[in-house]
Amino acid sequence: MLLIGLTGGIGSGKSTVSSYLKDKGFSVFDADASSRNAVKKGSKCLEEIRALLGDRCIRKDGELDRAWVADKVFSDAALRARFQVIVQKRVLDEARDFAARRQKAGDAAVFWDVPLLIECGWDRYTDLVWLVSVDEKTQIQRAAKRDGTSEAAVKKRIAAQMGLEEKRRHADFVIDNSGSLEETRRQIDIELGRLDIAKEQG
Repeated sequence: MLLIGLTGGIGSGKSTVSSYLKDKGFSVFDADASSRNAVKKGSKCLEEIRALLGDRCIRKDGELDRAWVADKVFSDAALRARFQVIVQKRVLDEARDFAARRQKAGDAAVFWDVPLLIECGWDRYTDLVWLVSVDEKTQIQRAAKRDGTSEAAVKKRIAAQMGLEEKRRHADFVIDNSGSLEETRRQIDIELGRLDIAKEQG
């Protein structure tokens, strides 16, 4: 079984690629969904985050104040690293379990959809890395519109992540998502065919 890491910067359109792969019948592990679940009210992760950031990080309803936490950690690299370690351990455990279950089920390929795949060093667990890429202007505009936030806030988050050119050096396949949806899908279909896994699961 091929384990393929799918990654890309904020606003790159990685979710579009992930959705298309699911539509074609592939199993995709969603690291974002896993991390959201990991910090739910009453979770061990949430208590560890409270110990790190203080009571202010918890809303009155007992859930994590994501906007406050994002502003806090993206302004302090050392704090961000400590925060990520808390959540990433839980998510990696779930990702590995997901891959093991899909291998046992006989999948020809499984995807890990992980925004910080390379930054976390999780690319070492995968057979291939797929990178979704757009130009920075498009990236900023899409992310600001999607999240309902300012372009300045998006730029801060981009600056905190590994640069696109560095990510390219880790990637086995780069998907240019700056064009039409049809063009993005065409690139994916060609690569799936090249890997000879499209017919097995498509």
